[in-house]
Amino acid sequence: MIQRIQSFYLLLVILLSASLSYGFFVTEYAVKLASLFFESFGFFAILILAIISLLLYTKRKLQILFCLFLILLNLIPVIIYGYMIFNGSEEMIHYAVVSISLIETLFLILARQAILKDEKLVRSIDRIR
Repeated sequence: MIQRIQSFYLLLVILLSASLSYGFFVTEYAVKLASLFFESFGFFAILILAIISLLLYTKRKLQILFCLFLILLNLIPVIIYGYMIFNGSEEMIHYAVVSISLIETLFLILARQAILKDEKLVRSIDRIR
């Protein structure tokens, strides 16, 4: 499971999501973040879906679907907090959320490409048989 590069990318997404979800337990930032992105359920949903996607390493087609859904789900905080930054918000936590979400999106795109590459390899081997 961890030998595959996409599992490593998904593990990095899990770690970044966990660090972002940790912000809800820090009292200084909890109210600022929770009021914007579906009252923090969105961040926890990204974390849980990334864990599920990592555990679906035997079902590549479903893992591709989960990665695509996670990419779309990660763009929501980028849009919400990017809009707040665009309107003149100077709080560093908004910049952190946007940057972490963009990095997660990049890792998810890389993981999806690696899963597609594995699926293509498996299909070509099945054709030979």
